[in-house]
Amino acid sequence: MGTVAAGTKIPCRVGRTLDKGDFSILHQLTWFNMAVHSNAEYAKNTWFKERSLAGPIIFTVVDGLIHHADTIAELLATDGYEIYAYIGVDNMKITSPVLFGDTLRAEAEVVDLRPTKNPERFLFIYKNKGYNQRDQQVIEYQTTMMVTKKG
Repeated sequence: MGTVAAGTKIPCRVGRTLDKGDFSILHQLTWFNMAVHSNAEYAKNTWFKERSLAGPIIFTVVDGLIHHADTIAELLATDGYEIYAYIGVDNMKITSPVLFGDTLRAEAEVVDLRPTKNPERFLFIYKNKGYNQRDQQVIEYQTTMMVTKKG
């Protein structure tokens, strides 16, 4: 049994504090400009009392954290696999808001590595969770990648 087995923890080496500039540029780049995300006066009357980061952007930041420094690629390489394609995301849940000044970190764990009908391809499935600086979970989801065996 290799190191890429169900239950294997995937290290996340970095965290990221999100400030107002991050919020502005991320929302502008993604076109997530709903009032709760882009209008400070409107947001004062929401239960957050300030602008919050849009859910799809929380996903983008957390997914970037877990892929930072090729942690996924390095784990797969220990057993001779390499990433072929990012296939999809399932069961995404935003579990807490992300607000100005929050520092996010990610954790991931291998769910499965199994062959496909094509003997050269495998499905690599892992579960991701993102947390803020108070250790409150802000997101969870499962990712599926297609991988190949090197050599």
